[in-house]
Amino acid sequence: MGRDRRDRPPGRLTRPAETRTRRSWYGYGKLATVEKSGVGCFLHDVTSVFGEVSILGLPALLLVAATDSAGGADVTGAAFGAWLTMVLVGALVRGGWVRPPGTETLGWVTFSAALVALRLGYYNAVLLLAGYGGALVGTVLGVPWFALVAAVGIAAGSMLAFPALGGAVARSRRA
Repeated sequence: MGRDRRDRPPGRLTRPAETRTRRSWYGYGKLATVEKSGVGCFLHDVTSVFGEVSILGLPALLLVAATDSAGGADVTGAAFGAWLTMVLVGALVRGGWVRPPGTETLGWVTFSAALVALRLGYYNAVLLLAGYGGALVGTVLGVPWFALVAAVGIAAGSMLAFPALGGAVARSRRA
């Protein structure tokens, strides 16, 4: 059912997408692998991706919060919508509910050093592009709510593309 580390594609975490078991921490240093329902798996995946995107995307989120002005389309709202979309789409991909384009492998991206560095740049770039780019689109079109629509589209597309990019980076580092 689940693949051994040696059998999985480089840079990809396939186990959560292939099984309903998740590793949970019960305090005092105790880790356990438990079987969860579909809802439990989804909530586990949401918290995992939320922590990943929130911590590594913090520089962009702080920059948006510090520089957003009150005029024009709302950069903060667009960035917030992008942030939530990144978490939701990432959780759907991590749990195997959505197959990312450009790859036949279900699942999310592993946490090797190169891929954490990639995440740091990628998440911040996406949040800044979605926040400021979405606000620009909303301002140019004269429809402020369209900033959120553009930001959600940018965030969803970027999270769907990330597993293929992470796999390519991992393969290039391995070669």
